[in-house]
Amino acid sequence: MAKRLSKGQISLVTLSGWGFLAGFLAFLDEIGFYALLDIEGTGFKRLMIPIARLIMTYQLKILLGIPSINLVPTKLFRDIGLLKLIGYTTTQMQAGFCQRGNLSAGPMHKNTLADAVERLSGEELEKLLNETARRLAKRGFFRTSKGHFALDATDLETTPKCQGAGMKKYTEWKVNKDKQAVEVERYAYGFKVLIVYEVRLRLVVAAKVVPIQKHESQFTLTLVRQAIKNVGAGVLRVLLIDRGFLDGQDLWVLKHNWGIDFVVPAKEKMRVTADAQELCRQEANGEEVFKQEREGKRKVVKKGKKELERWEGQVSVTGVGELRSYDQYGDKEHVKRTNRKGFAGNALNAAVVTKWQGEKYEAGKEKVFLTSLPIAKPLEVLDIYDLRSLIENTAFRELKQGWCLKKYPKKTEAAIRGHVFLTLITFTLANAFRTDLGQELTQRGMRRQRAEEESGKVIVFTEDHYAIFDIEEFVILLGITPHVCIRASPADVRRRYGLPSAA
Repeated sequence: MAKRLSKGQISLVTLSGWGFLAGFLAFLDEIGFYALLDIEGTGFKRLMIPIARLIMTYQLKILLGIPSINLVPTKLFRDIGLLKLIGYTTTQMQAGFCQRGNLSAGPMHKNTLADAVERLSGEELEKLLNETARRLAKRGFFRTSKGHFALDATDLETTPKCQGAGMKKYTEWKVNKDKQAVEVERYAYGFKVLIVYEVRLRLVVAAKVVPIQKHESQFTLTLVRQAIKNVGAGVLRVLLIDRGFLDGQDLWVLKHNWGIDFVVPAKEKMRVTADAQELCRQEANGEEVFKQEREGKRKVVKKGKKELERWEGQVSVTGVGELRSYDQYGDKEHVKRTNRKGFAGNALNAAVVTKWQGEKYEAGKEKVFLTSLPIAKPLEVLDIYDLRSLIENTAFRELKQGWCLKKYPKKTEAAIRGHVFLTLITFTLANAFRTDLGQELTQRGMRRQRAEEESGKVIVFTEDHYAIFDIEEFVILLGITPHVCIRASPADVRRRYGLPSAA
């Protein structure tokens, strides 16, 4: 490339300012992600652009934070050098893939990209996510995992006009014009995405998109089973779930069939909740009742003219073991016998929070968490469950605010599913890339030079090669020697690239 540059045999010169993106593409190559993009594409009637190219183009849109498909021509298609890095040729950039559409706006029409996302089937998308998780597991990304995974769901609301959108009815309290609190019926339209998430590594290992009215508990075992297949046996050791996933038979399968412990909040009106609240008031006996307390830091908070004393981080928790009043906790045959004489429930443990931030809960209002973990140190159980908040903060909130999860390319079920899965895959790969192992693998790649994030770099393309040069190297190779060189010596540059010395 240096010799071609010195002879003026170049087709494109642009700034090399992608930093993260260039290194990220090298990382994908190193873990073998591109091989996963060899998708059949059952939803495509004609295929003029390779599916792998379309998927990579949409992933670049996601990584660049482009919220609208209408901004793709100006925000992405004008970055010719970046598109060439994922395989676009100079001819394709100049003439497009066909004679239809506005070729001056890019190698394809923006709607072509949106249509491609819509035509990927649900099976193809789930397989791509599953295979991505398996590639990461194979390369050792879960070796440092402590086995704590969260399962949760979030709504993806749309308008009623969205094709294929589900609908659910719910009630909320509203203050009317007479300043009275009244219950009002509301309707929500759209979909729901459920994910299994390694809370510390921030990697999505299984996911599903369903209509918004579907209950989360219908998909617990399906998702966990897929997650186990993806990351390998023994990696997922504790599942942290919200009360929406509370189902006794599912919990039994997790613990007794698959060897996975769980922590889940109990519902207020359950009999096991009342029993745990009653027993937590007994003295600790070291057998069935255990008590722990964490001291907090004193803080004075002003509320109007009053000063209130708070203890940040203070918590008192009681562990209650051998609870047998959750009669749904068992296999199908066990549940069938619940109304028979002499029926005995299976044992469960509970962590009961009796005091929070220095304030004691009223009797019968304590927070109860059901678990299969040992309960002798209930604070440890509570701390483990506290990790579940990471799926809300570092996954769903981050995906919605920073990754444009709810900015769909088209208002159809298929397009929303395609957008969600490609966003989850890109999000997971980006988090893996940021780890120490991801950086190490990137540096091993053949294209590791593109991972450098120095300023003052240009990238030069010919039809079949490219290279990155320092700006001073670039002008020296063109035959122009600056009077002052800060980073490069003209003689060293010519010697390094085997060029004749200047006259």
